[in-house]
Amino acid sequence: MASDTFPNLSEPLLPPAPASQQQDDDDEADCESQSPTQASTIASTSRVASSDEADAAGGIDPLLSSQSKTKMNGFVLAVILFFNASGGPFGIEPSLKAAGNLYAIIGFAAMPMLWSLPEAIMTYELSTMFPCASGGVRFTEEAFGEIWGLLVGYLGWISGVAYNASLPILFLSYVNNQFFPHSTENWALQYGILVGITVILTFVNYRGLEVVGGASVLIFFLTMAPFVILVIIGIPNVDTSKWLQTPSGDTTVENNSLDENGWFPLPNIAGIALRPFINNLYWNFNGFDQASHYSTTVSKKTLRNGIAGSLVLVSSAYLIPILVITGATNIEQNQWNEGSFATAGTEIGGRWLGNWIVFSSGVSLLAQFFSEMAADSMGVQGLADRGHVPSIFRHQSPYNTPTYAMLLGLVVILAMLPFSFSVIIELSNFSYCLSITIEFLAFGQLMIRRGESSAFRKTMYAMLLMAPLLFNVAVILLASYATYIYIACVFLFGILLINARRVNVSCCNTR
Repeated sequence: MASDTFPNLSEPLLPPAPASQQQDDDDEADCESQSPTQASTIASTSRVASSDEADAAGGIDPLLSSQSKTKMNGFVLAVILFFNASGGPFGIEPSLKAAGNLYAIIGFAAMPMLWSLPEAIMTYELSTMFPCASGGVRFTEEAFGEIWGLLVGYLGWISGVAYNASLPILFLSYVNNQFFPHSTENWALQYGILVGITVILTFVNYRGLEVVGGASVLIFFLTMAPFVILVIIGIPNVDTSKWLQTPSGDTTVENNSLDENGWFPLPNIAGIALRPFINNLYWNFNGFDQASHYSTTVSKKTLRNGIAGSLVLVSSAYLIPILVITGATNIEQNQWNEGSFATAGTEIGGRWLGNWIVFSSGVSLLAQFFSEMAADSMGVQGLADRGHVPSIFRHQSPYNTPTYAMLLGLVVILAMLPFSFSVIIELSNFSYCLSITIEFLAFGQLMIRRGESSAFRKTMYAMLLMAPLLFNVAVILLASYATYIYIACVFLFGILLINARRVNVSCCNTR
């Protein structure tokens, strides 16, 4: 099954790299000589960082400890990557609301081939050529130089922090939708709850959290168990004609952005609200590139099987439940909102199943928060270790966690919590889109321009890049003007952060 979905991974698409492309002894030594704290991403911010990064930075990867890195098999890695890219079918409701049943099903069926597969192949091939804990940063530096690697890492951190801000909001949406449907009217109460959840989870990370690799498998089964039950109970009641329902045209998608106008002149096509639809698909399927952080801790075979397995897990975890809930429930297009999956579970199996889905959402989303917060803070600490940001971010707590780096992430998250789920994922997507675009271009530079493979292979590589790059262009064009302002502020903040380090060094040298 995996090999059919992920072709030729047993034999890399690339022939052996020419000498000019191969990692020479000095480059390899440089990567290995970095302390794992430094390699923790010359700014890389994986949704689950490598165990080397976590252990050396003093933080513990919530889904993987160093004790399991030498024993990790392909399935465990697939589960960890599953949480990088998905975590379960939570948050897919905006696609159903924006595009209706038919186009949402098509979108979730097509994305694995058009987006996830190219991203996964790129990651596998470059990881085997340039194994390094800093992942995409290493590829980008090899292709374009250090400044571009720094940019990839910084944008990855920004995207990760925004992604983390979306998780408490999504979890609270599930709780409210199932238990307190009218509580959303009290904005101050909602924000207070979100702040409380975020601060508590950050404090847990500050104190240090260790969950070994096997626990990630347990979390996976806890997360997916109610959906297996939902599918079993719901299949006999599926009406396949409901899958063909197209957008009604009278559905209002509440984006709640600061400015809903954007550059793209056609925000709606065939009744599909393109911005929330494209952004929701993108948010649900990105993250397979994070497998590169494990390239130094697992064998090529384990890496290959882990990537292939995660692609199968993510694709099936979305598509199969969507087919059941759209065919076996009477939920109308305009009734789909964040948290409505629990409503569908209640309609199919009863209140107990809806409550179980809410519980599993908490397990999954909070585990992802722990992973992201740990990885993001270690990413900032890694930047400080390399002298890119002020040295204060190297400070560690008594629990060996990056204190001020974690505090920086918390401040940014708290600033984002007043926004809606859809707005935050658009902000996260925009940053990630820029970062992964640079990585795809690095793939083209290393594999096509510098490669010595045949013209046919280079053509195949070019075709592999077309769909994801076009999708990235769509994400950029569909963004609101407010998102463009946001990304401009992101770059300004990055410039100020880096210059603060330079000013500090300059002042010290003049004393």
